[in-house]
Amino acid sequence: MSLIVETIDATLDSNGQLQLTQQPKLPPGPVRVTIRPAVAPKRGLADVMREIAAEQRARGFPGRSAEDLRAQDEARQADDAERDLELDAARRAATSGGP
Repeated sequence: MSLIVETIDATLDSNGQLQLTQQPKLPPGPVRVTIRPAVAPKRGLADVMREIAAEQRARGFPGRSAEDLRAQDEARQADDAERDLELDAARRAATSGGP
């Protein structure tokens, strides 16, 4: 007996019934139906980030803690503030004709 497979587009109603776009060409009798979305579900940025994090954890890379990220951000802000002060001082010296 040969296995006959047919793929038909359909719409799934809210009550669980399928509305087929065409009549199946299979003979009457029991069938096995597999349902999957015709288009992949839309993934957002958060979904992609979660997938990346899960893959990294699976490879043994746990990532950085929120505390580490906060500490790095605070250090960067302190460096930026110091650089801003140095630039302001240099601009004042340049406009006043000083060294």
